[in-house]
Amino acid sequence: MENIINILKKIRKHHLLRKSYSGGYAFVGIGNHSLHNLYPVLHYLNVPLQYIVTKSQSTANLINKNEASVVGTTDLERVLADPAINGVFICTHPDSHYELVNKALSYKKNVFVEKPPCTNTEELEKLITAEKNAGKTVLVGLQKRYSACVDILKKEISIPDVISYNYRFVVGSYPDGDPYWDLFIHPVDLIAFIFGRVQSFSVVKTSHSKGEVSVFVQIQHEKIVGSVEMSTQYAWNCPEEHLIINTSKGVYRMTNHQLLDFQPASGTLFSLPKEKIFSSVPQTKHLFNGNNFLPVIENNQLMAQGFYSELKTFVDICENKKNENRSSLTSLIPTFDLLSKIKKQ
Repeated sequence: MENIINILKKIRKHHLLRKSYSGGYAFVGIGNHSLHNLYPVLHYLNVPLQYIVTKSQSTANLINKNEASVVGTTDLERVLADPAINGVFICTHPDSHYELVNKALSYKKNVFVEKPPCTNTEELEKLITAEKNAGKTVLVGLQKRYSACVDILKKEISIPDVISYNYRFVVGSYPDGDPYWDLFIHPVDLIAFIFGRVQSFSVVKTSHSKGEVSVFVQIQHEKIVGSVEMSTQYAWNCPEEHLIINTSKGVYRMTNHQLLDFQPASGTLFSLPKEKIFSSVPQTKHLFNGNNFLPVIENNQLMAQGFYSELKTFVDICENKKNENRSSLTSLIPTFDLLSKIKKQ
């Protein structure tokens, strides 16, 4: 038994140390989100970054001083012209994403771009055309599509069984940019991704003198009704993301992409709820529960939230390994259409 355990540990260790990717990659941007969420995953995956492109020469110099295997530079054209570069990661200010994706595609590079890739449907359609002309792949960093909870929900839920849902996405004040395209895109995108095309909706908004906004949306799909609250009038030290899905089989409850429970429906007897007839304890099935006690990759928030899977998917696609692009430009058309209309209302 001890020999078997040692062999399994060795196999796991070699798997982690082995470089699985051989292509060349460049990263455009080195902001807070990149440093905390994206670079650690790329390091764990052993993705061979060759360049980091930044606007500041002093930052580029710092990269060259501290990163022996990576070249820091401000010269994007030089990087894109390098034939060894197969994929480009773009994570800069959202206002620059559209131009940068277009430029990378013009050099025939595969592109990972943080959301949003652009900020209107017209630009999205132009990017789709540019991607097709380049014959390359663009994957958009909507990591919640790749989260562990959403993985399970997509397998568990049959759309004909869904009756209704309630989605609550509340955070603190956001003076950094556009709350719709930077923040609210996440719940709106998951609605389109999980429940499909929206037939109609109504919107009520409240705003604060400091610029915070709350948006309440009633949504009608073909046979599903949804209620959504999105707000920047709460607090960043206790943000909340709750999704409750009521189905004919029972109720699913997802909390912050860290917890997913299912409570089966109790059923009826002669049209009467069984729970009113028989004494019983409600049964709850834990489908996913982030385990912070064991600090392994499966329990890491970067894995649970979907950052690991989205980046791995992109690199796999770059190297012709089998994987599904769940956040292609084309798949974002319903998201952009709905979000644009909600913002304009």
